[in-house]
Amino acid sequence: MLDSYDFHTNTTSSPCASLKKMSDILLQIEKIINGGYGLARHDNGQIVLIRHALVGERVKARIIQEKRGFAEAAITEIVEASPRRIAPPCPHYGVCGGCDLQICDYEQQLLIKRKIIADLLRRSPVRHLQQAVSLLTAPLASPHAFGYRQRLRLHTDEHGRPGFRRFHSHQCVTIRECLLARPELNRALQQLQSQPSFLLLMAASNELELLLNPTGSRVVVLFHHLRKPRPAIIRQAKSLQEALPLIDWIELRGQDFSPLIISDTVGPHPSLQLHLPPFSGNGSRSDTPLSLAWEAGGFCQVNLEQNIQLIQTVLRACQPDPDTSILDLFCGMGNFSLPLAMRAVSLHGVEGQGSAIRCARKNSERAGLTNTVFEKSPLHPRCQSLVAEGRQFDCVLIDPPRQGAPGLAATLALLTRQRLVYVSCDPATLCRDLGELLQHGFTLQSLQPVDMFPQTHHIETVALLTKTTTP
Repeated sequence: MLDSYDFHTNTTSSPCASLKKMSDILLQIEKIINGGYGLARHDNGQIVLIRHALVGERVKARIIQEKRGFAEAAITEIVEASPRRIAPPCPHYGVCGGCDLQICDYEQQLLIKRKIIADLLRRSPVRHLQQAVSLLTAPLASPHAFGYRQRLRLHTDEHGRPGFRRFHSHQCVTIRECLLARPELNRALQQLQSQPSFLLLMAASNELELLLNPTGSRVVVLFHHLRKPRPAIIRQAKSLQEALPLIDWIELRGQDFSPLIISDTVGPHPSLQLHLPPFSGNGSRSDTPLSLAWEAGGFCQVNLEQNIQLIQTVLRACQPDPDTSILDLFCGMGNFSLPLAMRAVSLHGVEGQGSAIRCARKNSERAGLTNTVFEKSPLHPRCQSLVAEGRQFDCVLIDPPRQGAPGLAATLALLTRQRLVYVSCDPATLCRDLGELLQHGFTLQSLQPVDMFPQTHHIETVALLTKTTTP
C-alpha cells in the first residue's frame, strides 16, 4: 500500500520536527494514491497523506502520525470542497475503518480507481510498464454500488457487541446495519441483536461472521470462540438457531476445537452454494449452468453479481478452446477453474488451503467434468516441481492474495507456453509483479479493472500477458 510510494523530500531541515509545532495546516490535495489517501505537500516539501479527501480540495488538517519521509493527517475543516463531494450516506462514515470513498458519487469512484492504477504504472522503474497506461481500460462497474457484500466479518467491543474496527485501531465501532451488506445480512444482524442468547454467545466470542447462503437466501452465523464452548453455550446457540427462521445454521469455531454445527436441517459438513449462469463459448459444455459450493469460513468473492463479470473477463483473457491446457494457481474452490475447464482440454488447479481443494474436487465432480486435477500444495514449491517435471501449459491463470506473487516470474515463464492471466486485488503488488514478468519474456497486452468493492479504494484488475521469448 503506502510503501509503494516514493516519499523522499528535498528539504534539508527536519519536516517532522516543524510539523510537531503546528496545530492545523492548510493543504491542497494533488491526487488520490493507492490506499485511498489524498496526497498533499506542506510548504516545506513534506508529503502529507489525508483520508476522506478529493482531488483539488483545500483543507485544514492536523498531523496524527509521522513516519519516515511523510506524515498522516486528519481533516479538521474543508476550506474549498470538490464539486464531486457528496454527503456520505452511512452514519458511521469516518469512524468505521471500512469505506473511504462514500464522499463522492460512484462514477467518480471509478475514475479515482483507474487513476490510482495509472499512477502506479507511471512510477514503475520498468519503462515498458510506464508505457502500459495506454492499455488500462475503464473499470467495469459493479451492478450494485451498495448492498452487495455476501459476507460480513465483525469484531466485538468490551460489552460483546458486534461492529467494525476504527481505522488503524483495535477499538470497535458497534453497528446495527452496514450499507455494503446484502439486505439479508442486515436483517439477520438486527434480529440476532434482539435475542438474549446472542449476547451470551457474543460474550464468549471475539469475532462474528455472517454469510449469505445464495441458495435459499438464508444466513449462516459463525461465532469465533476463544476456547472450547461449554454445554451452556451450545444450548444458547441451539436456542438462537431455533428462534430465527432466517438463520440457516450456526457454527461455533475456535483454534483448539473442531467446528460445532448447530442445525436441525443440514448435515455434519454443510456448505454454501452458488449457481452461476451459462457462459456461452466455443464448447458445448460451456452453455451449461454451474453450481459452486464452499465451506463456511472458506473464500468466495463477496460481490456475487460482479463475480459473474469477473469470470467473463477472465474467460475472455484466457481464450480457452478444446485444445487449451490451463494451470490455475490459487484456484480456490474453482470459481474460475470450472468455467475454464468446460471449454479447455485440461485444467490443473493448485491451492494451499485444504478445504478449498476439497470443494473444487466436489464441484468438478458435480459438474460432470473429467478433465480437471486439483491438488493441495504451497504454490512456489509446486510450481518449481512442475518445471522440474517438464510441464508447460498453454495458459496460466494466477489469482494471488493481496501480497501478490513475488519471486515467481521466472518460474511462471517456464510454465507458460502462450498466455498468462494475472488477477490482482492490490494494484501495488500487481505493478511490482508485472515489472518482474516483463523482464522474463512476457508482453503486457491488456489491463482491465473490475470494481468488486464499491465505496472503498480496493479494486481487482485482470492483466493479460503473452509469451514473447523463451526464458
